[in-house]
Amino acid sequence: MSLHYIIDGYNLMKQVTRITGKKLSCGREGFIRFLETERPQGSQRNKVTVVFDGHLDVYAPRINADIEIIFSRGETADERIRKIVESRGQKNLVVVSDDNAVKYMAKIQGAKVLGVEEFLGRRIRRVSNTAKEEEKIHPETTLGIEITKELSKIWLK
Repeated sequence: MSLHYIIDGYNLMKQVTRITGKKLSCGREGFIRFLETERPQGSQRNKVTVVFDGHLDVYAPRINADIEIIFSRGETADERIRKIVESRGQKNLVVVSDDNAVKYMAKIQGAKVLGVEEFLGRRIRRVSNTAKEEEKIHPETTLGIEITKELSKIWLK
């Protein structure tokens, strides 16, 4: 059974990337690219929807992207996520956020909830199993190292 991940965009992005002196649009692009290439959501059959606060005019989604990008337009991303979860009402829905209000709402609606570390942690375990040196590193450190490597590839071209 495939899953549908609803990701609280800026909530997750701000914890994954440290955007210092970069435009927000570059950060979003790098974050989306990270989701496409590293696939912390697992199987390619799993659907991903990233919800950001703001308007579509601040981001031009790539054609044929595996990831649906939604901008909340006139409401908060939290409100848009709530509407998506309420309209879906399915057990294969997974909401990814560290925002307690979003997590509580999603649980009430019957969706599974993952915190940011838990969502990204699955990728850390795959990486750490392939390198003996990384097995000794704490998961948060491994995540930071891997994210830094990936974002450096994107931003330092």
